[in-house]
Amino acid sequence: MGKGWRVMLVKLAVCLWLLLVGGQAQGQSWPESIAVEQDGQTTWVSMEALREQADVSFRFHDPYLGRQVDIRGHELDSWARDTFGDGVEALTLTAMDGFTVEFDELPGTNWVLVTHHDGKAIGLRDKGPLRLVERDYGERDIENLRLFNDWIWMIERIEGAP
Repeated sequence: MGKGWRVMLVKLAVCLWLLLVGGQAQGQSWPESIAVEQDGQTTWVSMEALREQADVSFRFHDPYLGRQVDIRGHELDSWARDTFGDGVEALTLTAMDGFTVEFDELPGTNWVLVTHHDGKAIGLRDKGPLRLVERDYGERDIENLRLFNDWIWMIERIEGAP
């Protein structure tokens, strides 16, 4: 076997290894905690705790997945008050890619921090480990995904402010 074949076999082995490792990482729920910030102070909340405390469940059509999904998670409004106190009014949620969604006032009970889909904790493959969706999106056309610009996934940081 010539040198060219050996190089090609090594490249193939590296590609297979990357596929195996990458495939495993996508299904995991990394990161295992999110940053919660208020008044310049950052604390970390474990995803395990968020999953265990998830107290809202419902079924809805997820326009991004194109199917009905059983959801479990937290009402954003209640979670923010429990986490930041009654003085919180504004929220900023930041995703791993730097995308942010800002609420100048708490959004009420329609917005849900999702921790589970169809009974399973969501991971990166499911746009997790934490996503924000609307429970009821009214009369919007579910085929027009631009109408869902405030939905955010892969949340890594939530900031609360008065």
